[in-house]
Amino acid sequence: MKLLRSISMFVFMVLTFANAAFSQCFDDTYATITNKELLPCNNQEWVLEYEEQFDGKELNSNHWILPYQGVLAGFNFERDGSKVWYANTNTHPKIPVSHNIVAQNGILKLIAQKETTPIDGSYVVDWSKTPPGRDSSSFLYSSAWIESQRMFGYGKYEARIKIPKGKGLWPAFWLFNGENGKHNYEIDIFEFWNEYNCVGRYKKNRLSKNPHFTIHGDSINRTSSQCADDQYPCYGNWGNSKIDYSDDYHIYAVEWDYYKIIWTIDGEVVHSLYRFNSKNGTPTDCNTIREGEEYKVNESWPFTDQMQVRFNLGVQHGNENDPNASDDFPQAMEIDYFRFYQKGTN
Repeated sequence: MKLLRSISMFVFMVLTFANAAFSQCFDDTYATITNKELLPCNNQEWVLEYEEQFDGKELNSNHWILPYQGVLAGFNFERDGSKVWYANTNTHPKIPVSHNIVAQNGILKLIAQKETTPIDGSYVVDWSKTPPGRDSSSFLYSSAWIESQRMFGYGKYEARIKIPKGKGLWPAFWLFNGENGKHNYEIDIFEFWNEYNCVGRYKKNRLSKNPHFTIHGDSINRTSSQCADDQYPCYGNWGNSKIDYSDDYHIYAVEWDYYKIIWTIDGEVVHSLYRFNSKNGTPTDCNTIREGEEYKVNESWPFTDQMQVRFNLGVQHGNENDPNASDDFPQAMEIDYFRFYQKGTN
């Protein structure tokens, strides 16, 4: 009987979490569509507007920047699960960029290194003070994070990438707009990580096999995704791929416009999200939306038309996500190219 009660309680908890996760896919906020939301469809072909081939001997500083410090300001290591010192040019300690970023034969490598001597890094935690408040910590790993100089708009973002393989590695290709600190908008084209799932079971087969696609609106904590997790309900979509993406290069892309975001890998659609959905949950785009009708609004939507491109290779820590001592370092995320397309004009 005790066993039966335990099983029943477990099923109840799983189903409860599943219902809660599903309800968060789209917040129940409604809006009546006005004329300004009736943007015309553009069915023209994609036109290449920008391309980065990484053909130089180093990262092109006219196109890409490094974070202003070794870690993000106010970064909560325990909450955010990564404790790595990123290559930078103007903070203490100053590590040569070539230690973590190498351009070679048309491939840009973002390299995670396990440091023989831990890095004692000082970083800003409070910009409201003059001078800014700082803290310091010890970092066992160094890696790389790059951001585009320019902001891009609606269009197709594409990169050919080979991700690394190893426990605790966290490669990501994503778009971001901080809106001068007022809002945080984000589109994750992919993240690969391995971590505990929502019922506490560590799953090794996530590693380099299950990409995570999601978006974040006003607060980074407000998230929309497919609300599915292999056999277990969990918040987020890690897919259910049998492909080990670390074995070769793959083309990762997202098509983003006012109404929808479509994710593809090697040209195959793997995920989609919509800004507006009918009351019964049917996705709506430029072909089907109607003025004066009421639609459910995805409140985690990135309500902006400008995004910065970011690539980074993190190293996880905590919750048993740390790399194994036996793992080989260095490990690299290899980027063959980045391309941005826009629809041709009518």
